[in-house]
Amino acid sequence: MTLEERLRRYRRTWTMAAAGARVFRQTGLLAAVSPIAGAKFVRRVRKTGSKGPYAVLHLHALNDPLRPAVVSGEVRLTYGELDARTNRLAHGLHGLGVGPGDRVGALLRNGNEHLELTAALGHLSATAVQIGYRLKPKEVAYILENSGARALVFHSAYAPLVEEALAELKGGPAGLRREACIAASGPPPQGGGPLPRAPGFMSYEELLRGGDPDEPPQVRGNGGGLMVYTSGTTGRSKGANRDFGRSGLEPVIHFIAELPLRHDDRHLCICPLYHSAAPAFVALTLFAGGCVVIVDHFDPPSVLRTMERERITSSLMVPTMYNRLVELGLPAIRKYDLSHLRWLMSGAAPLPTELARRIEEAFGPILYNFYGATETGLVTLAKPGEHTVRPGTIGKLIGGNQVRFLDDQGHDVPEGEVGELYVKNAMLVGGYHGNDEATRAAQRDGYFSVGDLARRDSDGYYYLADRKHDMVISGGVNIYPFEIEQRLHQHPAVSEVAVAGVPDPEWGESLVAFVVLREGATATVAELQAFVTAELADYKRPRRVIFLDALPRTPTGKVLKRELRASLVAAPGSGTPG
Repeated sequence: MTLEERLRRYRRTWTMAAAGARVFRQTGLLAAVSPIAGAKFVRRVRKTGSKGPYAVLHLHALNDPLRPAVVSGEVRLTYGELDARTNRLAHGLHGLGVGPGDRVGALLRNGNEHLELTAALGHLSATAVQIGYRLKPKEVAYILENSGARALVFHSAYAPLVEEALAELKGGPAGLRREACIAASGPPPQGGGPLPRAPGFMSYEELLRGGDPDEPPQVRGNGGGLMVYTSGTTGRSKGANRDFGRSGLEPVIHFIAELPLRHDDRHLCICPLYHSAAPAFVALTLFAGGCVVIVDHFDPPSVLRTMERERITSSLMVPTMYNRLVELGLPAIRKYDLSHLRWLMSGAAPLPTELARRIEEAFGPILYNFYGATETGLVTLAKPGEHTVRPGTIGKLIGGNQVRFLDDQGHDVPEGEVGELYVKNAMLVGGYHGNDEATRAAQRDGYFSVGDLARRDSDGYYYLADRKHDMVISGGVNIYPFEIEQRLHQHPAVSEVAVAGVPDPEWGESLVAFVVLREGATATVAELQAFVTAELADYKRPRRVIFLDALPRTPTGKVLKRELRASLVAAPGSGTPG
């Protein structure tokens, strides 16, 4: 190792240590956790080998077992109760043969079972495979088979889906056995009614009944992991496999140091827990000893009522959710006492600058916006006010990250120019499970790309240009639809918009804008086209405008542009509002 490399390593170690000390101070953990509880926790970790992000539950259970940890519908759990349930579940799963390196499917709605399962698998050094409950049987079967899941925990409402998925599996000695499929009652159906049952499957509570509540099984391993299947906006989903034993904490520590995260936080979890962003912020809250309030269904007035009733201090939402909240109007929002809110986070999809302005008008200067991905972890963070002062920014680089902007030939582009964003940090996934070709395509010299195009300005702020596969080449000119979307979002009649390229015999590709108008608002095609060219070049004018009632999105808020393009085949031509 050269002298320069040694100095760089010492500098990083010192910076991380300073950030860690700041985190323990500002969260209040330093004052809140007793040395006795800390010593007992260390002894327990050495004895049982429990690792992973949820091992900290036991620390808070030792320190303050009656402290509120989770609110999920009618279920309210203290840290002592949550720790006991995860220990019992770990024993139950271990009895089914789940151990280090194994993978367990989670087909669950938002609820306390999601947290308990992830924590229990950490005790066993096993991996949770997140499965979206909106998937079809063949898609569920593909994930179970591709991941090699040894067991499956699902909410009983999805028993018919599980039955069909099991029928699709090829089986075999190492396949998923029906006896290893566990049904949890889960949240009640929307609109009330009795909880669905899942006859023929072991019940979740039955599995918990025989386990030791005080300690998990003594299993040596690396702390397990998390496998999230990409939402598949461009094709079949890929399993991004994160190994907690190999993942470093440097970006996480630097990220927390920039947030007003506190020991007394009450975090509203409304985004789907089967993705990657929501569990990350739940884990941060539990790390600090806060309480997680889990909501299963997004309804704007209900969310505001929950914020008031539960005295919510923080939340992560996707831009689509924020848009629906601010569409209620300031008078409706200000009927609720939201004075305890300290910070709101936006992520998982691009945040339009006009929407950021409206959020801060409604809730105050408390909006943060992060950029990251399932594969890369946390990369950049924009703080309150930065979104509107620097339109389109995703903030500055979080400590522990290195980035490169590359062209199609793999060469670094000059400062300020758009290139494909490649990231290197300690949080990178090991790759896509069982898909070496996709893994190789995403990596370059230890850096990882998810196909985003971006640039960095001279002050160190980063800006997303677009997704690489969404960039439009019209008449030989590169056009970034995100820039046009940002402009259309400023029109007073526009609620949501997506711009895509479609084949054009003359220009190669031409632009189509898919627009959702605000309730009661009107606009014409010519009006919106003129609005674009009032500030942007004429070649960025959408040649067609299609008015829709809603944009097709993934559960995490990403627009499914492939569906929009496909819809033009079925319904060609420009639309006008009816």
